[in-house]
Amino acid sequence: MRNVHGFVDVNQLTGCFVSHAPSLKNRMVIQVEQQARTLILQSISNRTKSLLKRFGLVLFGEAYIARKDIINIFEDGSKTEHGVGAAFCVLTNDIWAYQWSAKLNDNNTVFQAELTALHEAVIYASHLPNHNTSKIHVHNRASIMASSNSKSTNETARKIFKILLTNPRIEVSWVKAHAGNIGNERADQLAKDATQHGQPYSHTKLPKPHIKGLLRKRMLEEWQTLWKNGDTGREIYNIMPSVSLRPTNWIREDVIFFSQHGPFPAYLKRFHLSDSDYCSCGGIGTALHYATECIYTVSWHMRKPAPNFEQEWLKRVANNLVSRQKIRGL
Repeated sequence: MRNVHGFVDVNQLTGCFVSHAPSLKNRMVIQVEQQARTLILQSISNRTKSLLKRFGLVLFGEAYIARKDIINIFEDGSKTEHGVGAAFCVLTNDIWAYQWSAKLNDNNTVFQAELTALHEAVIYASHLPNHNTSKIHVHNRASIMASSNSKSTNETARKIFKILLTNPRIEVSWVKAHAGNIGNERADQLAKDATQHGQPYSHTKLPKPHIKGLLRKRMLEEWQTLWKNGDTGREIYNIMPSVSLRPTNWIREDVIFFSQHGPFPAYLKRFHLSDSDYCSCGGIGTALHYATECIYTVSWHMRKPAPNFEQEWLKRVANNLVSRQKIRGL
């Protein structure tokens, strides 16, 4: 069991309750508790004791208690509809000795906020007197993993690694989030408050996905302007007025038909590649002619649209796979 500070309490492990009333019954209860605690402590292996020490707990008398010579630091990052915040707070001898918070750019991620809070906490701990051991409690495992990697692609994580490498008295450990730990809950609240009222923090770079998104948006805007104001490809523009990075799944025959740039007499005559723009059946040899009325392509005919509905007809055919399959057979 752990108390509000997240530390192990053997009193809770034994399930006993100590009353301070000096009655004979209570003295007997105390004796039973002492015997139970002694058995528990005897059953704890040396390896377990070593692990407990690494996590800021020492054997003192009959129970494991929070070490008073360790400065506990709790950090957190938060992202809400109000923005992005990072914060850490310092607990020394059951007293909140210091706290820090800042508001990041609204486009920063919560992972960046977590790393920023950890970075500032590590800087704070590195400036403490050398006889003080600091323990930073982090609930985000990804932050710990990134900060323990000297070749991390994250610049902030590499800075944290360098500081920890030169300051062995600073420990970083994982703590479960939202588990009633008073330090973690306080840091969480500070980070949430910082999303609205924190001091601006501009040292954290914008995330690469956000920058790529901005570049993609700018590229599409410029592409759309050129496509709208251009003087070529108007047949396709009438079918697809908006640019998109999504492929249309058109094949060669589709492109030839909808662009009307192909072996059609009307197109060949336009570029002086043929003396006549008439089809063998006597009609004007356009793409629409072959798809709706030429006597040599009856098997692939579709209903001919009225002249003022030709563009709308082409849009519908372009978006209909069955219609496109007929066109591919022309």
